[in-house]
Amino acid sequence: MLNIEPKNLLEEVQAAERLRDAHLSSMSEQVERYHGPFYKKDHTQEYTGENHYYEYLSLMIPRLIYDNPRVRVTSRRSGTQELVAAAMPYAINNWVKEAHFRKTLELLAADTLMNFGVALISETENRTLSPSKVQQDAVTPMWPRCTRIPQHRFIVDPIAATMEEARFIGHKWIRDKEDLLELAKKSDDWNAKSIEDLGTTTDREELGRTYSDMPDRGEIICYEIWVPEHQLEDALGPDDGFHGTIFTLGVTQNPDADSFKTAYIRKPRAYYGPTTGPYVMFGIYPVPNSIYPLSPLVAVEGQVAELNLHVASASRAAEQYKKLILVDNTDPKFVQRVKDASDNFVIPVSGLERQRVVQAEVGGMSPAQLSYLQIARDRLDRNSGISDAQRGNVEGRGTATEVAVAAEASTIRIAFVKQQFADAVQRVLETVAWFFYYDDRVVAPLGLEGAADLGLENPWLVGGDPDRDSGATFEDLELDIEPYSMER
Repeated sequence: MLNIEPKNLLEEVQAAERLRDAHLSSMSEQVERYHGPFYKKDHTQEYTGENHYYEYLSLMIPRLIYDNPRVRVTSRRSGTQELVAAAMPYAINNWVKEAHFRKTLELLAADTLMNFGVALISETENRTLSPSKVQQDAVTPMWPRCTRIPQHRFIVDPIAATMEEARFIGHKWIRDKEDLLELAKKSDDWNAKSIEDLGTTTDREELGRTYSDMPDRGEIICYEIWVPEHQLEDALGPDDGFHGTIFTLGVTQNPDADSFKTAYIRKPRAYYGPTTGPYVMFGIYPVPNSIYPLSPLVAVEGQVAELNLHVASASRAAEQYKKLILVDNTDPKFVQRVKDASDNFVIPVSGLERQRVVQAEVGGMSPAQLSYLQIARDRLDRNSGISDAQRGNVEGRGTATEVAVAAEASTIRIAFVKQQFADAVQRVLETVAWFFYYDDRVVAPLGLEGAADLGLENPWLVGGDPDRDSGATFEDLELDIEPYSMER
């Protein structure tokens, strides 16, 4: 059993952060090269002639998420389960629109292509609905919520090779100390004394901020850690939808010391949700025996750096290029006439000797430089899967067979990237569907489309296990994303 003492849990978290930071070590530089030196007032940043990051993201993000995903749901069981499967797609498709899910997925797509992405699926109060319309009691309706977690705030067991093996998963969050104390006044779940004893922090590195010109907001660093193997005593268990425990740590660095002070600022609480937990990691290529996936841009980072090194060298050579006219200085009037002459002007000169005017070129790019630039660019395109056809440039080089083979190979590679992203989106939507299925506080209108297709007037989906005695479970439902519903 994992040691859940605050001090030990913090040590586990810090070990996870060290591994995570090692994987993110070059990402800040990649992001700066992606947006370039003119994105903000920082023209001292190095300009990169070949902005492969922008090119790749601008071509791939529309392929991954251009429109809202639409789902279809089927059931392996008949009876009540069939009715739930018929109503579920309309509820989820409406949730996708009302939750502005596409905007969250755009951020996750950029994260995934740069390194990896993380989504947190939780529940929040839905005060836009009146419970009296759909429920007998006055319970505040709940609503699934999907939040993007920045990479530098995500925490996962560094020893695990997969998310399923992780003994703890969590994320860092920042909150004003005054806000936390106000929460403690309203709810006994929060520990006012522990919050009061913790100091605030202005350390930009700990806060995960690069912007320095900020006042002290009196903030506390907090961690939300889900431990799936820990079950609270006298709490509902897996049969009732509770899996593992969520711990909330508050952390502050001791003054003039390398040690940290930590305490639980909230009572541990049982996690209500699917067995897979509240987090979904987005990634493209698996790495053997590693929890963190490999992104397409990280895989070719060395080739991007090499190409830009030679592009910069060729650019300097081009800047140094000069075209000179060497003139015999024995006749000053002749020199002046050459200088003053316009283009294609004929200057009659008696007794002109060829050696009196010589054209010379100095500097400039060499054929060898241009040849290697093309080799480096072709190698990067070959490994990243970006071809001239995908850029919209068709030059007709090569035979029709070569172009077709290259296009097929590129299509397979991009299809895999799209499939990996769609699989992660499906895992998010399956978690959302879990709340629609089990939580009797969740209610959702099925909309005009649902009313028309189901032949019902103003239909609603009300959560809660529809038929416990039948033995049917959420796992009997099969959810799929409609093909091509997300991409351009």
